[in-house]
Amino acid sequence: MKTKPYPIAMKSVCVCSSFLCASMLLAGCTGSKVKGPRSKNLEHVRLHDFVSENTTEQAASSTQRTSPATEEMPAIREISSDGITLTARPPSFEPTTEPTTGISPVHSSANSSLELLDAKIGDVNGKPIFTNSFFEPIEDRLLTEASRLPGDQWLRSAHKLILNRLNGIITDELLRSEALTSLTPTQRVGLQAFLSNFRNDLLSKNLGSSQLASRRIQQEQGVTLDQALQQKEIDTLVQLTLIQEVNKRVNVSWRDIKQRYEHDIDTYSPPPTAIFRVVRAFSDDAEKIATIQTKIDAGEDFVAMAAGKLNNYNTETQGLHSVVIEESFETTNFFGSDALNEQTQQLSTGQVAGPINLSSTVYWVKLIEIKQDSVSLYDAQLQIQRDLTYERRTKARNDYLARLIERAKVSSRDEVLMRLLEIAEQRYGPQG
Repeated sequence: MKTKPYPIAMKSVCVCSSFLCASMLLAGCTGSKVKGPRSKNLEHVRLHDFVSENTTEQAASSTQRTSPATEEMPAIREISSDGITLTARPPSFEPTTEPTTGISPVHSSANSSLELLDAKIGDVNGKPIFTNSFFEPIEDRLLTEASRLPGDQWLRSAHKLILNRLNGIITDELLRSEALTSLTPTQRVGLQAFLSNFRNDLLSKNLGSSQLASRRIQQEQGVTLDQALQQKEIDTLVQLTLIQEVNKRVNVSWRDIKQRYEHDIDTYSPPPTAIFRVVRAFSDDAEKIATIQTKIDAGEDFVAMAAGKLNNYNTETQGLHSVVIEESFETTNFFGSDALNEQTQQLSTGQVAGPINLSSTVYWVKLIEIKQDSVSLYDAQLQIQRDLTYERRTKARNDYLARLIERAKVSSRDEVLMRLLEIAEQRYGPQG
């Protein structure tokens, strides 16, 4: 025997599937209860059918109490085509009451104001650079310099500071992007593991608390924990790129070291220096002259005599006189007087020339030593290798970056630099 199914179509009846839906519907109603639909056409239900007669007046009065005409709307952010972020704040708005439902829509005024929040100043590899994030690490320095430097000096200092910051951003972003492009899947996994271990080490030093770690990093480095992790990732990728593309391709051979040593022989083997001690007395002091000569003939210490009260030549250095030998000892002028030079050029180490009479003074000169401060190739090779490696890596790095800049999408650096200087002068420059 076949049974007829129950009819499922019911007109003008709304059934909730659960008691929860009914509760939510009742909780949303305001005013007095409505007994049944008020519409004469039971096939159509309108919002007005579920609003009591006095609901419109209550909603309008409630809107006037909670939404006066002077209350401001929340800021609405918009991004313009040139990358400038603006916020629209209407100064006032008028509530307009809908006669049927009592709902008061808000219409913003046509004279709404715009406030500048941030502005894009350039792109590196398609990554935007914004004003606030650019100046954040250097704004304290700019303000400090503005408080102690006049306008022209501050501009020069700001130019150098901003240029270094801009070059650093461009370099880091290009090298980071290049490293990410060349990483293999296995290397990517290894990088993530390395950064995870770095984060865990930071947390372990702070009892496993991210808040303590962030607070300590903020105090020590002036950045948040997330910023420190991001900078660690950038540093790691930049170092990886430099190792692969620059450092491994720079070699310094023994021949290079020897050629540099011979080229800079004056640095590693400079000309010798003649070291003298000089004793001088006035010609009219016969007693002092006799005393000096007697001590010299007796073989007393000439250095002690030059440092004593009998001497009046270079007393602050105890009679010391040193001259670099130009071509040979015999042709070098050690003094301004020809008479002194003639006798001094004939000295050997340890010998004394004098007394030498010069108008109102008498001189005694002793050659202490001829000093040769030379460095052998064996001793100089490590320093030469370090110097050559640094020079060649710097050149290779600059050439590599120049190729990346040509290939990447980088805004004109000079134009960006000028815009940054203008912004910095308005924000942080000396007042007055």
